[in-house]
Amino acid sequence: MGKGSSRETGNRPRSAKPVNARQAALLVMRKVEREGAYANIALNQTLRENVLSPQDARLAAQIAYGAIRMQNALDYILQRFLSKPLEQLPDYILPVLRLSLYQLLYLDKIPPSAAVNEGVTLAKKYGGQKIGNLVNAVLRQAQRQGGLALLPRREEDFVEYLTVTLSHPRWLVQRLTRLWPAEEAEAFCRCDNANHQVAIRCNTLRISREELFRRLQEAGIEGEASPYAPESVVIRDGSAAALQSLRQEGLFAVQGEASALVAHALAPRPQMQVLDMCAAPGGKSTHMAALMQNRGRICACDIRPHKLKLIEDAAALLGITIVQPVLADALRIDGRVLGMADGALLDAPCSGLGVLAARADARWRKREEDIPRLAEQGLAMLFSVADQVRPGGRLCFSTCTVTDEENIENVRKFLARREDFRLTPIWGLRRMFHDPQDLRSLEQGYIQLLPHKHHTDGFFIALLQRNDHA
Repeated sequence: MGKGSSRETGNRPRSAKPVNARQAALLVMRKVEREGAYANIALNQTLRENVLSPQDARLAAQIAYGAIRMQNALDYILQRFLSKPLEQLPDYILPVLRLSLYQLLYLDKIPPSAAVNEGVTLAKKYGGQKIGNLVNAVLRQAQRQGGLALLPRREEDFVEYLTVTLSHPRWLVQRLTRLWPAEEAEAFCRCDNANHQVAIRCNTLRISREELFRRLQEAGIEGEASPYAPESVVIRDGSAAALQSLRQEGLFAVQGEASALVAHALAPRPQMQVLDMCAAPGGKSTHMAALMQNRGRICACDIRPHKLKLIEDAAALLGITIVQPVLADALRIDGRVLGMADGALLDAPCSGLGVLAARADARWRKREEDIPRLAEQGLAMLFSVADQVRPGGRLCFSTCTVTDEENIENVRKFLARREDFRLTPIWGLRRMFHDPQDLRSLEQGYIQLLPHKHHTDGFFIALLQRNDHA
């Protein structure tokens, strides 16, 4: 199922006009490039404002997301057949060339003639006959001269290969090749370019995973059990409208497999008092509530007032009553919010390098210089939240990134200054992993999930315990 196809009709305005998949993809790409919109939000807005069949909506998502992801490779090829820099092309034409070339090179099920002809039609619509002729000439030259064979090869220049052929920012490629062996760096980049699979977490307060499977099958939705998260199902195919209908029954929450492991790491029990910082949109809060059998109290805090409604709505949809949305700054927590917590979760703001596959445009928004700032912020939050944990209580620290600075180095810096805390084995995750290296890591109190190793999002999870005599 296409990632962006979850809103096939929505509440469309009366002025909505029929468009085809390529037109819709172009509108999405324009919103991303010219307005700075996030790709998923741009797609949802485009699907609301225009009339597309479910098939065209899925194709539009595939084309737009793919062309945005593979931008470096597409631009490298396009520039070979243009006499002027890409940024000097007439308005609209670069995204038309990108989406057309993406279909031509990466989508085997689309006939080359259709990719070229539709691109020419779009170019004429926005630029006239002369521009249409230019687009036709460029696309046909790219096709005749080998397409993907024009891209840099692995054996010639590995960094150039990852940067251009696998379409990643050069700074990120250089960081990855310092962090891992070449094979791992390449595998990571390939995972970023793969189609992202939607995962859902069964609401065990209402239904078992086995019963949810039955309901999914009845609705014509294909899925398989997550090998890690015990309540999670990875969706492979099916109607987005049918899935949305089941979601409205409160049977599941949309949540990645790795993200669904965080609550199990903290392992909250019924009647506990739990603090969840940076909690929006509420996935981890509602998961902890289910593990607590909806008994106890969870203060789900976020600094952004408009995000509290997301937490409130998520809890209400799942029938959860113990989650209390609270406006709070993780760097300046008022102890009166909860008092001393039995357990606390900090899912810290981070560079998000572990979830690039899920967000087509994310790789182009990241900046290397942001990583030290985010690491410093995450560490400051860790110190702040630690003060809210009672003696003997536990603190789970997580991020959706893969950099040591934001993850294990922050934990070590924290422990060097807080002798009243220690890493503690993550027993709540032991039964979900089998690799000896992962099991040793869990015994030490942390784990780094990697897309190319675990086939999940990249996530870091550490479990800290406060000494009883603190």
